[in-house]
Amino acid sequence: MMAKSVLIIGIFVGCFYSVRAQNNKDTIRNILIREVVVTAKTGLDSINESKPLSSIDEYMQHLPNVNPIRRGGYAWEPTINNMATERISVTVDGMKIFCACTDKMDPVTSYVEIPNLDNIHVGSGMGDNLHGTNSIGGSLDMKLQKAGFNSQQLNFSLNSAYETNGNYWVEGIGAVYTSPRFYINTGLFHRKSDDYKAGGDQTIDFSQFEKTNVFSNLGYRLTANKTIEGTVIYDMASDVGYPALTMDVKSAKGLITSVSLLTDNISDVLSTWETKLYFNDIKHVMDDTHRPDVVMHMDMPGKSKTGGYYMTIKGRLLKHIIVLSQDSYYNQSWADMTMYPKNTSDQPMFMYTWPDVRTFNAAVYAEDKYIIDTQNTLQLSTKFSFQNDGVHSDFGYQTLKVYYPDMAQFQNRFLWNVAAKYTHYWKDLQLKLGSSYGCRAPSVTEAYGFFLFNTFDNYDYIGNPHLKNESSAEVNGAFVLNKRTYSITLDGSYFAFSNYIIGKPNTSYAPMTIGASGVKVFQNLDHASIFNTSLETKVLFLHDFHWTNHLTYSQGEDNSNKPLPLIAPFSYRSAVDYIRKRISAGIEAQGAATHSQYSAEYGETETPAYFLLNLSAGYDLPLGKYSATIKAGVENLFDRKYSTYADWDHILRKGRNIFINLKLNI
Repeated sequence: MMAKSVLIIGIFVGCFYSVRAQNNKDTIRNILIREVVVTAKTGLDSINESKPLSSIDEYMQHLPNVNPIRRGGYAWEPTINNMATERISVTVDGMKIFCACTDKMDPVTSYVEIPNLDNIHVGSGMGDNLHGTNSIGGSLDMKLQKAGFNSQQLNFSLNSAYETNGNYWVEGIGAVYTSPRFYINTGLFHRKSDDYKAGGDQTIDFSQFEKTNVFSNLGYRLTANKTIEGTVIYDMASDVGYPALTMDVKSAKGLITSVSLLTDNISDVLSTWETKLYFNDIKHVMDDTHRPDVVMHMDMPGKSKTGGYYMTIKGRLLKHIIVLSQDSYYNQSWADMTMYPKNTSDQPMFMYTWPDVRTFNAAVYAEDKYIIDTQNTLQLSTKFSFQNDGVHSDFGYQTLKVYYPDMAQFQNRFLWNVAAKYTHYWKDLQLKLGSSYGCRAPSVTEAYGFFLFNTFDNYDYIGNPHLKNESSAEVNGAFVLNKRTYSITLDGSYFAFSNYIIGKPNTSYAPMTIGASGVKVFQNLDHASIFNTSLETKVLFLHDFHWTNHLTYSQGEDNSNKPLPLIAPFSYRSAVDYIRKRISAGIEAQGAATHSQYSAEYGETETPAYFLLNLSAGYDLPLGKYSATIKAGVENLFDRKYSTYADWDHILRKGRNIFINLKLNI
């Protein structure tokens, strides 16, 4: 596997190292590998975004190391380094939030809207993972937009978008007020789509959705260096179809709140001290009442409540940039299933699927970035946490004891990770080498899930409270060349797992779901591995043209040297953008090779190669004191009928789609 990977890297470098400049204009940003900050604009960005009012799901597809798993037209599950929810951490402004759906229909990202984002921080692996907890694959922190303190002014924005495929409408309004002592930015966004169509005009039933998001971020300056800030987000989705699953979503509601105190410019050593308290309440209701030919109707409500805090201190002492943080959270995850027989004289059947699982976690984080000299830095970080989790419901506990007679109702776990990263700078070159080691506890589903049906492989799943902590050793490296008119970035990472957690068939158990192939129970594999590499090149030519290429390759194997599921095949994206004054235009080609290294054992089949072409154009229109921005384009120009490896049950993606985005600033 490694020999093949080295060969691919060599081909990448050979193909792109000869890229050269055609003028002296400097517009290429430095990209820090292993710690990537991607900016999401507040409203439309007429320069950098071809589709400014895209959903956060579509936006994530362009983040480095991120490949969302799609089960329908809404709420895609993010993965980092080909690792899903169980192995990564997703936070909102550092707040721990956990989904309330046993089928992952409501990832944390589904409760935030693009206009409320300032940037998305993608951390790869276990390094630079300040707010990450119980993660070994990476972290994604959605940092909210804060208007900040400024001269007194009031601004409004109106947003509207329409897409032909699915009759998809987006409307939004935002307001920002700033003053030297107080600020607030608030907004209301609404999205609604009918069933979309795949290539060849094939309607994908049960792919509709509707959602409304309301948000407010505000701040008040107490003194010259003390600020209190607050956040309230309320998100409600309804009538959400999931064509790749057997059930849809009646409603998904999320309330996210926080208050924080920030002190800056404390002393020559201490720069900032932030303390934040937060609480979020997620409620999710699945049903299948709109599905035809259902053998037995089911209701599956779930909820997740999390309260916590964190305290972070940042400072500098001589050549050391230091970060210290302590955080704690308490989570309740609960879900059940009620099954209604067709014969109304029979009694409904009830079952806990998440039997009121409670989790308490307290952690300490420390980071030291040592600036050795102008050409060398060394960054060390570590995080230790204590976790207590278990089943609060006596009924749920007694049910699980049928399968695990000696299980304890609650158990303690100790989790930790350490990471080191060395960076060498020489003229236009950067060389980065890193390593980390750490472990994670089993997720709620892996430890305590009860007969959860997985449509991916057609098995019922049962959790295992006796699972060991999963651990991983990671090595990573990056080579970066930055010139005035072009750049080359090559990076890679290798994860070697011990006690890898995955479901395996248990023939002694009978499935609960009608038509299921059997029952799988989560267990620890001795070892597994995941390798990722990518190459990105950027070129500026003819003053106003920007050419970007991105190539990625990954490979994953279990303890039998068989492919792991949901590992991305070779993929590519190439885009040429023209930006001059108020005009912008772009053409993008993207695609992937055949997904031939699939995992039949875990329900995968081969996915054919595909190629897409997208076009876009935009114009910024000045209107005196106001301004308007319009963007339009065509996605999947040739109306290809295709799906990717990350499309659950090979659900087809959208065919040709014409979109138009409009924003008015007042």
